[in-house]
Amino acid sequence: MTHNKYFILATVAILSVASVSCSKDDDNDNNNSGNNNSQSVAYDSHAVDLGLPSGLKWSDQNLGANKPEDYGNYYAWGSIEPLPSFDSDNYNAKVDVENIPANFSGNAKFDAVVHSIGGKWRTPTYGEISELRANTTHEWTTLNGVKGLKLTGKNGNSIFIPAAGFYSGSTRSKDTFSGYLWSSSTDPGYTGVGISGVVNAGGVGGGGAYGYLGYSIRPVRFFPQLSLP
Repeated sequence: MTHNKYFILATVAILSVASVSCSKDDDNDNNNSGNNNSQSVAYDSHAVDLGLPSGLKWSDQNLGANKPEDYGNYYAWGSIEPLPSFDSDNYNAKVDVENIPANFSGNAKFDAVVHSIGGKWRTPTYGEISELRANTTHEWTTLNGVKGLKLTGKNGNSIFIPAAGFYSGSTRSKDTFSGYLWSSSTDPGYTGVGISGVVNAGGVGGGGAYGYLGYSIRPVRFFPQLSLP
């Protein structure tokens, strides 16, 4: 298993979108476990409606960022705080790797978004990243001098994902070329291996990656039930 074991999401997208659950989002109901409600309500201003079939809203910036083009923080898979170094020793010391569930979205023990923001915000599932890919157009562009991918929904709204690269140990690689986004989904058959989305000039792809690697996280707005696995 390597960090660059990527595969195109088209098949997953077709299967996932078929299972979409169209829940109604209550903007005044911030009852998810995690941070206090006032912080999560304030963060709601970052929610972007891209007209996705599930109705899911995506943040306009990475977790830990102050604006859309900021790289934000980097996280290991299932870690709620950035690691001092993104290696297997630190990962196993800081994260209960053996007990990471197959999908930890909304789980305060493993979901950095729940820990940092709270309310109805959480880490997206791999199916939700797949839905994003399948229902947006993609343009490799530059925002305020930062390279990244602009994803535009059918309703005309868009988000920008910067090419923030990733960390292995204390070394950042691939920045300006690719952006890596953790999902909350495990790579079946492996321990400590998550599935990520990858953005670059070719669009959106994805695949399994060692959980100790430092990737970005793009929050999504929580629903009463997960819309896509």
